[in-house]
Order: sequence, then structure tokens, then C-alpha cells
Amino acid sequence: MTDTVQRTSSKKTGLQSGRPRTILRSKSVAIQLIHDGKNMTPKPLNPEVYQLTKERQIGIYEDTSNLSWRDSTSAPATTYETPRSTLQVRTEIAESTYGGSIFHGSIDITDPLISRDFFESEDFERESSSEMVAHSGESLTSDKMKPAHHISLVLSETNTTFILDIPTCIALKDTDKGEAIEKENQEYIYLTEGKGRNRRVVNAEVQTIKILNKSRGTEAEIIRMTNEKTFASNWDMYDTYDSKIKENKVDDSLNSSESDTDSLISESSSVDSYKMATEERQLYKLLKNSRFQEAVCVVERLLANNYFNEQQKRFRGLSEPDIFRENIEYKYCLNLLWTFANASTNGHCVSAFEWNPVNQDLIAVGYGKFYFVENNTGMIFIWNIKNPIQPERTYFFSIPDPNLLAVGFYNGHIVVIDITKRDLNIIGENVPGFEVVWNIVWRPNLDPTIETEQICASFDDGRVIFYSIGKTRELEAQQMMRVAKADGKLKGYNSMRKCSNLNIPVSRYAGARFIRWHPEDSNIYLVGTNEGVVHKCSTNYINQHLDLFLAHDGPVNELKYSPFSRKIYATCGDDWHLRIWAEGIADPLHELYVTMMSVQSMDWSPTHSTILATVFGKTILLWDFQRKIWKPQSETQSPSGATNTVVEFTKSGRCLVVGDVNGNVHVFALEDMPFPAFFQENLLFDALERSLATNIPLKDKIKKLRLLTLGNFNLNT
Repeated sequence: MTDTVQRTSSKKTGLQSGRPRTILRSKSVAIQLIHDGKNMTPKPLNPEVYQLTKERQIGIYEDTSNLSWRDSTSAPATTYETPRSTLQVRTEIAESTYGGSIFHGSIDITDPLISRDFFESEDFERESSSEMVAHSGESLTSDKMKPAHHISLVLSETNTTFILDIPTCIALKDTDKGEAIEKENQEYIYLTEGKGRNRRVVNAEVQTIKILNKSRGTEAEIIRMTNEKTFASNWDMYDTYDSKIKENKVDDSLNSSESDTDSLISESSSVDSYKMATEERQLYKLLKNSRFQEAVCVVERLLANNYFNEQQKRFRGLSEPDIFRENIEYKYCLNLLWTFANASTNGHCVSAFEWNPVNQDLIAVGYGKFYFVENNTGMIFIWNIKNPIQPERTYFFSIPDPNLLAVGFYNGHIVVIDITKRDLNIIGENVPGFEVVWNIVWRPNLDPTIETEQICASFDDGRVIFYSIGKTRELEAQQMMRVAKADGKLKGYNSMRKCSNLNIPVSRYAGARFIRWHPEDSNIYLVGTNEGVVHKCSTNYINQHLDLFLAHDGPVNELKYSPFSRKIYATCGDDWHLRIWAEGIADPLHELYVTMMSVQSMDWSPTHSTILATVFGKTILLWDFQRKIWKPQSETQSPSGATNTVVEFTKSGRCLVVGDVNGNVHVFALEDMPFPAFFQENLLFDALERSLATNIPLKDKIKKLRLLTLGNFNLNT
């Protein structure tokens, strides 16, 4: 086939020869944005243009088979004909804008930008506007070439990408940041332009001293060596091993019990009896093994943890009640966690107990007798909160040496044992007398050059003796005081007048029930007697007291200082009362009374300055004289129903420990307690002053003591 080309236009127009070009190519280069292997090129806002460009790209080879050009300035037109299709291009002159339309099949698009790019291309540079009409098989009329009147666009928000971020260097003047910047600017101006630039500068030089080194040498002596020979026969080696076997047999015979001895007597009767005796002997040896005992102790702790897990968390403070809960009420409740008791402690009175000052999980409990007619042997058990069922060792701890335990007996014997050993290991003991040892405490040695502590013991015959642990097993004794009976009118508690007694007393000395050291002066200590008198003594004056006062009508059972004030202390006795005292004031500040029963023990709360705990009979009382002075806040009966003997708060103040005459040591958790005050000492004096509103002279004395105490405290701090 031969193609005919006719050109009548005054300007040369046509298709350049070379590589094929699409009819939609423009001068602007299409840039594709590829990110992570995905085409992120923005799509055109007109979806129809995007659809056309996506579905169809008109190429010079496939769509220009029949190309016809007609110019409005000339009559004839240039026509290219092929058998496949025909493409006609008609141009019209436009002055202001270029408008173009492309029609292909049933798709029509009108876009000024596309037509502008098309007609500004290298192949079709014309001054007049043009209109392209593409048809296949039949011609399209101008009625179908209408632009779209409505275009739907869907906008979606994408992640904001910051290409450049320049933080501001300006702050608002009225804000804190602006004021700080303005202050820095003023200081900078003062140092650079103001008077601050005229600063005095002094040049100083220093030179370090040269270190003098001196080399020294020494020569070691020659080690002289000699060769020696020896000969060992088979009998020597046999005798060596045989002696070790005999030693083991001797140890087994010494450790065997009487039951083993009985079984050995009848071992010749039968072979079965001999085997049984051997098994029992092996079992007994296994029970005496220290490693086996430690393993059993660990297993018992694990088993006890399965049952007392929540109680142990409560004791440690790991599961405290929510302080922000609604409807909080101060009920001063006691919740029983567990009881230290087993079959061995049944029927033995808890005479005293003491927590270890280093490990608060350990408590030493001394078991004795409560009534004088009882004939029980004493015991000391070392309990651990990890195993409340069984003790880990079968009383007062030393702070530098928390493994030492001092024990006093009813026969006047005092021993110091080391509780790290499972077997009884006595470090020291005194020469026993014949009087009862009522109380034992540890204190620093009077000689500051000696690091070991002293043991202070009080006896029923009024003696106060200090013992020191020496190099030998015997304790070194030094008698510091012997408390005599008080005569005449005594200050303190105004007791009723006693009837005249013409009987001659058996002893001129009163029994020393306890020793308490002063919290401020380490040389002052107080001794309570069985006559209700408290003696104030000093280590500088042997066998002499500094002062004394009458605290109770019967024996004084306990005296303890407040942990928040060094001037306030409390006593309890057999006259049914708990009394609060202040140093320098002879009269008692308060008398707490419930019923006609002896108050066996009391203790101050370490977290609340106005709360005390007392025990009498089967009842446990919690007092808070900030709220009430005539009635306790709570009364709790002993779970075992036995008479209580000892009460004490734990060091954390979260729990209360109570012992009774049946050998039970109950551990209670304090619940629904008030929040601790921030200034505990001020709260203590405020509560005392409010309760003494009707006693004006005593209230004035408390005010003076408060000023003196708080003033000294501020000076010390």
C-alpha cells in the first residue's frame, strides 16, 4: 500500500522521524515516588483523567494509522489513511486558552492542562488551538464531547511527616519560662556590658611537690632442703584405717539412746532384730546430721508458707489495707495471724520474749512458771515467722552480737548461749546464788575501750549486778546497787494510809523486778521493786539512789519510756492501774483503769504516740488517750482463753504479740487504726494538755516541760 501526503499549510507541520512518542507526552517529566517497594506517586484529583491514563496510552504506532490534519487557514487537509483506523485532527485558533478533548470509544475527557502539555510538545508546536477526535469504526458528534459536571473526591488523613523542624527561640513574657529567660538576659547584659564586666582577676600559680622515690632491694635467705626417706609396711596402713573405724564406732555408741542399748541386748536372739537395730541406728544418726536438720527446716518453712502466706505478707507489710478506701472507721481491731505454740509449750507460762534487733523475723521466747506452787522446767524456743508451727532453736539479745542470748533462772543462775549452734553452746555463766533472776538487759560496757556489752541483772533480793563476758567461761560480776525498802512519806502516787505493822520484816531489801535505762543519759537507770517504788540510780554512785517515788500500791510489773518523748513514761502494776508519768513532775498525769485485775504488761505503740497496749486476765486492751481517757478503744479476748502475761508491739508497729500462761504466743495484725501524725511529740503533749483541762497546776507544769523538751530537741537537731 502506498501512502499519499498532501501539505497545503503555510507552515511546515508534521511528525518527526525517530523513536515513537505517545500523543499525551508533555514537557513535564512524570516522576514516580517509590517507597519500600511500593508506588507512592500521588494520583490526579480528576479521577477520569487518572482512569484514561491508566487504561489507555495512545501510541504513534497503534493509534495513528489514519491521521488527518485540517487547518482552518487552508482549504485542503492532510490525510494519512490505513485499513485499521482513522485519526483526524482539527485546529481552531484561540487567543486566550488551549482547550482539548480526547475521545476514544465510549470515554471522553476534557482537560486544559493535558491539551496544553500536548500542544506544547516538540512534535506539535502550534500557535492555534487544536481539537483531536479519535474514533474507531464510526465518527463521534460534538454533542457527546461534554465535560463532567460533578467530580467526587475522597480525602483521607495520612501521617504527618516533618521534613524540617526549627524550634522557636521566643517565649511568652508573662510565663515562668519567659521570666527565667529575661533574668538570664539581664545577667548576661550585666556581665558583658554593665558593671559586672569590671571583675577583679588575680593570677596565681602553684607547683606540686616532686615525689621522691627511693629504690631498695633485699635478698631472701636460701631455703635449705634435705631429702629424707621413710618406710610404711602393710600393717602400718592397716592400723591407720582401723583406728578411724574404731573412732566412728565409739561415736556411734556414745550417740546411741537407751532404746538402742536395749535393742542391742536382744540382738543375738534373731537376725531380724539385729537388722532393725541397725536401721534405727542409721536413722538416729541421720536425724543428728546438721545438713539433714537444715533441709528439714527448709521443708517445714515451705509447708508453713502454703498455709500462712497471706498472714506473713500482712506481718511484713506487703499487703497493707487501702488507705484511700471509702467509709474508713477507727475501730482499733486485732486480727489474729498465727500462734507460736506446739505440744512442748503446752502448760508452760510465757515469762518473757524478745525480738532480734537485727533480724525481725526471729523471736526468743522464755517459758517458765506463773504461779509459785508450780514445778515446771524452763525452756527457751527460738521462733521464726517463716515457720509458726515449730521452733527453729530448742532472752534479751545483744545488739553488737545478735547471736548471743542471756538467760536467767529461778535459782539465780545466768548463762549466755550462742543460738547459731543447734546444740547448747554456753559462752559464759555466773556463780549461781539462791534468789530469782527477774530481769536481764544488755547495755554498752562501762569501759569505753571494751567493745563487748555488759549484762545487767536484777534479783529478788534487791541486788543489781553487772556481768562482763571475759576470756573464761565464768562471767565477771560487779554489784552496782542493792535496793532497800522505802520508809516514810513518799512522793508520787497518793496511796491510802496503811495500818501500822509491828512485825519485823525478814529482809531489809526490796525485790528488784526490772531495770530500765534512761533514753538520754546512759549512766541513769531505773529499778522497779515489788513494793511499788521506783528508784532512780546512777552508775557513778554505787549502792546509792538519786531519787525514788511511789508508782503503785503493789509490785511494779513494767516501766517503759515513750518512743517519741524522752520525758514521758508509763508504768503498770498489781493495783489494777496503768499510770503515765513525766520527769520532774511527782504526780501521775493519768491513771487508766478498767477492772480490779492486775495489769501484767504494757507497751507503747512505735507508730502512734498516744496509743498503748495492756493485758490483764484474758483481755487485751488498746488505749488512745487522745480520744478517750476513761475507756479503752478496743477490748479483745485471748484466742486460747488463758491469762495473758506479756504484750509487746513489733518494731514496725503493724503487729502486736501477746503471750499467755499456756505457752501460746499470739501474733495480731492491727487494723482500722488512725493515720500516724506527722509531729508525734506535739500530738502527745496536746493530748496530755487537753485531758488535764480540769487540773490547772498540772497542766501548767506540762506546758513548761513541753517548752523545755521541744527547745532542747530543736537545739540538738
